[in-house]
Amino acid sequence: MASFSNPDLFVLFSFSSLVFLLLAGGSAATMEAAPTSPSNGTTIYELLPEYGLPSGLLPDTVKSFQLAYDGSFVVELEGPCYVQFEYLVYYEARITGVVKYGSIEDLRGIQVRRFFLWFDVDSIKVDLPPSDFIYFEVGWITKKLTVGQFEVVHSCQDNGLAGRVRRAANTFLQSTFIPQL
Repeated sequence: MASFSNPDLFVLFSFSSLVFLLLAGGSAATMEAAPTSPSNGTTIYELLPEYGLPSGLLPDTVKSFQLAYDGSFVVELEGPCYVQFEYLVYYEARITGVVKYGSIEDLRGIQVRRFFLWFDVDSIKVDLPPSDFIYFEVGWITKKLTVGQFEVVHSCQDNGLAGRVRRAANTFLQSTFIPQL
């Protein structure tokens, strides 16, 4: 630690250090990717094809998303969600990753069920130039699937107990109170 015999010199050193830290912090903040939502009203389903990806990678319950200049993104769903593709896929309420042309990397918030076990999907990639296949990386395993099943945006399934109770109640109410034609 520096020792100052002159108090004025100490104040000057402290002030210049504070200014340096503020300027360095400010420039780091401007270099950092600022999260933004597209201001032109573009939906995530319209944005994915601009990156060479099918629009149906996410369920129809997206309530908001942010995309930073470096490609990092945050997608907020209305709640956790299951969608049945060739495999059952679980979406957390918050999904993050980095989108680049033809891929999503550092993916968090999506899992796939295989053999009664759930595995985190780490990245999603398509062939360039485009082909009929899409690749899901789960750890060191890559699964090749047909891209067609991801071209349409899918609705969530209620696979939990609450979903089953809600469906049973709806069926009961419809059969009891709605006259049959």
